[in-house]
Amino acid sequence: MRSKFGIVIGAAMVMVLAAGCSSSSSSSGGSSASAGGSGGATATGSPVDVGAPLPDEVKSKGKLTVGVKCDYPPFGYIDESSKNAGFEIDIAHQLASYAFGDPNALTLTCVTGSNRVSFLTSKRIDLIEATMNYTQERAQTIDFSTPYFDSGVKLLVPKDSPITSFGQLAGKSVISISGATASLWLSQCMKDVKQSLFTETSQALTALNQKRGVAFAQDDTLLLDLAAKNSALKVVGDAKADSPWGMGVRKGDTQMLTWLNAALAHLQQADFFWTDFRKTVTDTSVQQQFAKYVPRPGSNLTYPSGSTLQC
Repeated sequence: MRSKFGIVIGAAMVMVLAAGCSSSSSSSGGSSASAGGSGGATATGSPVDVGAPLPDEVKSKGKLTVGVKCDYPPFGYIDESSKNAGFEIDIAHQLASYAFGDPNALTLTCVTGSNRVSFLTSKRIDLIEATMNYTQERAQTIDFSTPYFDSGVKLLVPKDSPITSFGQLAGKSVISISGATASLWLSQCMKDVKQSLFTETSQALTALNQKRGVAFAQDDTLLLDLAAKNSALKVVGDAKADSPWGMGVRKGDTQMLTWLNAALAHLQQADFFWTDFRKTVTDTSVQQQFAKYVPRPGSNLTYPSGSTLQC
């Protein structure tokens, strides 16, 4: 689905909140579905030689199995036709096209911040592509690809809230997503904050509207979208734990990591990330806010050398 930043969140949140919605059931249970749409990928043809071989274990299956977000528009969500959609979903289709010559040679498995790494290490998925910031702590468990997006953590609060910074959260209840960078940063840097943890964006947003916390801490990319849709909310605070997103593969799986990085380099050289982001997010003012957040030909994103969870 192609839509403005504000419109896409509304449709996706309706789908997530509806009983029996794919994203709700599969986010918690990790169910999988074969991809039904090719997003921005090329038509069926021959695999693309990216300069590194696809691992035999993946090649023998004839498809990629990718862990993705299903409640995080416009990056990964379930659209009105109950299909996976979003910026990261389009990238996954393109990776399948490179690997097998078919953008739909792909199984998309809904994951959350709390289960995506365990799904990878238990071999339920081949790789994670689920709005995952790089941290040194995560890099001890999995190997990260080269980055393909960037974001930091900010706060979503009611329009009339007096809160304007993280420093005002001391001793208060703050809503966050289990396993997300925001939650990790709060645990390390604001130990006197009481976190109300949820697994899905829709749950966190409902909790904020019900005043079960004074703020929702999460990636600024998502919060700006939520605020654009809901005039009763606003985004505040300086960005914390700013770090690029990377895909994750099993620790020590050098062949998979080499193929994935080579494929991402092809996408960068073709300016796929920026082109697809503009197709996904058609609001030009929002596009400009995130123009520096994607790798482009001659312009790379890099991971920080130190901890991203600095207080």
